Amino acid sequence: MSKLTLRYRFDASFFDTSLNRDDFGYLSVKVETERISAQGGFWVQWQDVKEFGEALSRFPIGEDQPVVAQWGFDMQEGDDLKLRLEVSPADKRGNLFLRFEVADDDEPEDRARGRFLTHYPDLDAFRVEIARLMRSEVAEAVLNGR
Repeated sequence: MSKLTLRYRFDASFFDTSLNRDDFGYLSVKVETERISAQGGFWVQWQDVKEFGEALSRFPIGEDQPVVAQWGFDMQEGDDLKLRLEVSPADKRGNLFLRFEVADDDEPEDRARGRFLTHYPDLDAFRVEIARLMRSEVAEAVLNGR
């Protein structure tokens, strides 16, 4: 079974009002498919993760307008791209692809790219878990594949 797991570690200032607030935290990504396993992470603003989760409520997700989130340095291309997640249609029956690219933290040229099938009910459950993750109600959000 394929799955994508997200974890988010808020900066300490998010919870301590005596500190200058930093909106960045560490997003950890782990992907497992039958053929590929990858994990990585990057410092991202919590608002970006929240907005990605909210964008997953779009129905239908069109071929010309996939739901995309990506993080990295500068132009977020080549070795500067650290994380990329994309949800797009897989067929006309309502199946979806989760496409991913995850770079190694220490060796960014070492990266995994792949995809797995999922569908709208699992995507909606993932959307809810991302919202709960960003409210610190759960430790991780998981998207299950087929």
